Amino acid sequence: MASSEELSYAFMEAHPADSARVIERLAPASAAALLRSAPLRLAAPVLRQMLPLAGARCLEPMDDSEAAGLLRGVGAQFGVALLRYFGAARRARLLAQLPSALVIAYELLLGYPEGTVGAWMDPRPLAFPSDMSASEALERVRGADEVLVADPYVIDRNQRLLGCVELADLLRANSSITLARLARPCTLRLPAQALLAVLPEHPGWHEASALPIVERGDRLVGALTHAALLRALSSEPRMPATSRAHDTLAGVAGAYWFGVSALIQALVGLLPVEKGDS
Repeated sequence: MASSEELSYAFMEAHPADSARVIERLAPASAAALLRSAPLRLAAPVLRQMLPLAGARCLEPMDDSEAAGLLRGVGAQFGVALLRYFGAARRARLLAQLPSALVIAYELLLGYPEGTVGAWMDPRPLAFPSDMSASEALERVRGADEVLVADPYVIDRNQRLLGCVELADLLRANSSITLARLARPCTLRLPAQALLAVLPEHPGWHEASALPIVERGDRLVGALTHAALLRALSSEPRMPATSRAHDTLAGVAGAYWFGVSALIQALVGLLPVEKGDS
């Protein structure tokens, strides 16, 4: 018979969003103990689904190495939302434990005001120079480790956005043709300083699940997915639509939901948590 720990971890793996809703209801020390005990491959996706304030409270009781490990796991796009809830001293200590490339991404995102596109974009979109050949681009796509999965953007040597190239076009193209000849215009792009609140009805979402983010001179600095936009908006206190959706799902789940909650609570009870926490 599977243990409570095995069942809880299995649920976290299969339903990270539902697990996040349960963990958000726990005392911070209990939530931290649960995330600390779970393998990083399970804890990071669950943390990424939590409200940033709740997630930051989970990281608060952890030592710097544990918190930094989870920050690496969730990535810069969501991690920066967590870091905004820490003081300057703790934030600096956590950044000091991250890889240099990730620190650069964090510092870039932290430079944008909260509530702007720049603070929530993915700072590492798949982007290739216009003089790269189709065969070289395909090789890079196959080996890419970027989180954002989308058609690659095409830029010039000054980082200026020239367009995008569909993967289907790359596959069909002559291997020596350059991306400059394959690129299609990106007419819908977002300025990094744009406010998130005005974007839900942006026409670009009818054509793509991710939109390029540019700064002055059309310099490509990132990309924003529709999913990231929804996460950003749901982290704001006045977002009733998302709350209603969760309430509806909870009602449909009924006894199943409370069973899962009890299961995770049981696992927390097996973990060492200070008695004074509530």
